[in-house]
Amino acid sequence: MLKLTDPLTQVIILGFVCFCIPGMFNSLSGSGSYGLDPKESDVGNNAGTTYSIVFAFSSLFAGTLFNIFGHRLLLVIGGLTYVLYIGSFLAYHHIQSMTFIWISSICLGLGAGWLWTAQGAIMMGYPEENDKGKYFSIFWGIFNLGAVIGNFIPVGLAWNDPTASGASDGAYIAYMVIMVVGSFLSLLLLPASKIFRKDGSSVTVIKYSSPITELKSVFALFKDWRMLALFPMSFASNWFYTYQFTYNSLNFTVRTRSLNSAIYWLAQIFASVLFGAFLDRHKWSRTTRARYGIILLTAVLIAVWIGGLINQTTFGPRGYITDATGTAIKDPADYHMIDATTKAYVGPFFLYFFYGVSDAMYQGYAYWLLGALTNDPTVAGRYAGFYKFAQNIGSCIAPWVQMSAIGIAPHEGYNTIHSRGRGMYEAVICVILVFLGIVGAFPVAFKAVKEHTVDEVDNVVSEKQEAGFEDAKV
Repeated sequence: MLKLTDPLTQVIILGFVCFCIPGMFNSLSGSGSYGLDPKESDVGNNAGTTYSIVFAFSSLFAGTLFNIFGHRLLLVIGGLTYVLYIGSFLAYHHIQSMTFIWISSICLGLGAGWLWTAQGAIMMGYPEENDKGKYFSIFWGIFNLGAVIGNFIPVGLAWNDPTASGASDGAYIAYMVIMVVGSFLSLLLLPASKIFRKDGSSVTVIKYSSPITELKSVFALFKDWRMLALFPMSFASNWFYTYQFTYNSLNFTVRTRSLNSAIYWLAQIFASVLFGAFLDRHKWSRTTRARYGIILLTAVLIAVWIGGLINQTTFGPRGYITDATGTAIKDPADYHMIDATTKAYVGPFFLYFFYGVSDAMYQGYAYWLLGALTNDPTVAGRYAGFYKFAQNIGSCIAPWVQMSAIGIAPHEGYNTIHSRGRGMYEAVICVILVFLGIVGAFPVAFKAVKEHTVDEVDNVVSEKQEAGFEDAKV
C-alpha cells in the first residue's frame, strides 16, 4: 500500500497538480490561439512568444530557487500565474486589453519556469534507477489526462454550434477554477527530506547551498558535454508545437480543433505508458535500454514525419486574408474548415494522433536520459532547468520562423493566405530540428548512460548543519 512518504505517491500527486494546471493550459493552447478566433491568432502567438522568452531564462535559474526554497513554493506560485494568464484571455474577449495579456505573459514565463523545474527535479530524482520510465509514464499519463478532459470542455459547449470561432467565457472560467485547485493541491507534496525509497533510504542527501554556489553550478552545465549534446533535442522538443497547433487552428472548425487537441494528448497517455515500460524492461541492462530506446524513437519519428509531409501536400496550414476592418476575405481555392463529421477528417485524425505519440516518446526519452545521469533531485533540478531553458528558446523562435515562412512581418500575425508550399517549408524545418536532436542524443545514449549512476557530491554545507541542526529542511 502506498504511503504519502513514498516517491511514487509524490509523483502521482505531482501528476494531478500538472493535470489541473499545465494540462488545462495545453488543452487550450493545443486547440489553437488559446481559444481565440483564428483571426486573432497573432494575439495568442505574440503572448506565447513573450512567455516562452521569459520561461526560458526563468527555467535556467529556477534550479537555484528549487534548491534554496524547495518545490512547494515554486509549484503554488507558478500554478497561480497560469490562472492569471488564462484570465487575461477571458478579459480580452470583453475589453481587448493587450497590456493585461503582456503582463500576464511575463508572469506566466516566470511561474512556468519555476513549476516545470520543480516537476522535473521530482520526476527525475525521486525514482529508483530501474523505475524511471515507469514514473515518467505515470506522471505523463495523469498530466495529459488533464489536457484530454480539458478539451472536452469546449467540445461539449460548442458541439451543437459548429460555426463557433472561439472558446466561451464558461470554458475559460472552468479552466481557471481547475488551475486554482491544482495550485493548492501542491501543498500535499512533502519536503524531499521526508521521502524514502523502498529500501528505506532518503531520496537525496540534503544539501544547503548559497545562491552564488547554485548559480555557479548552473553555469557549469554549459561546460558539460552531455548537456551540450542534448541541447538540440531540448531545443526541438516544443518547436513542432507551433507548426502542429497552427495546422489545427487554421484547418478545422472549433469543435474539431478541440477534439483534435484531446486526441493529441490522449495519444500521449498511451505512448508514455508503453514507451515507459519499454525503457524499464528489466531483462535488458540500462545501457541496452538507452540504445534500443533511441533506435525505436528514431524509427517512429521517421514514420510519423513522412506521414506529416505527405499530409502537407494535401492540407497543410492555410489561413485567410483580412481587409482593413478585420473582415475575412475567403478564397474558395485556399480556405476551408474541416469538420469531424466529414470524410476529409479521417486522415488528419490519425496524423494528429501519431503527432501526439511521437511527442510523448521524444520528451519521454529526453527526461529518461537526463534521469539516467543523476539520482539526486538537487542535480535533477538543474538539469530540468537547463532542459526547459533550451526548450523555450526554441518555443519563442518557432513562431517567428513560421511567420517568416509565410512571407510577412512577425507583428502582422497569421492573417494571410498560407500556401501548401510555404507550409511544407515549416514542416521541413521541424523535421530537420527533430532529427538534429536525435543525432545529439546518440552519443549520450551510447556513452554517458551507465548501468548505475554515481552522483558527484557537492560538499556544500550550511551554517545550520555546521551547528548541528541535521533536521533542517530544504
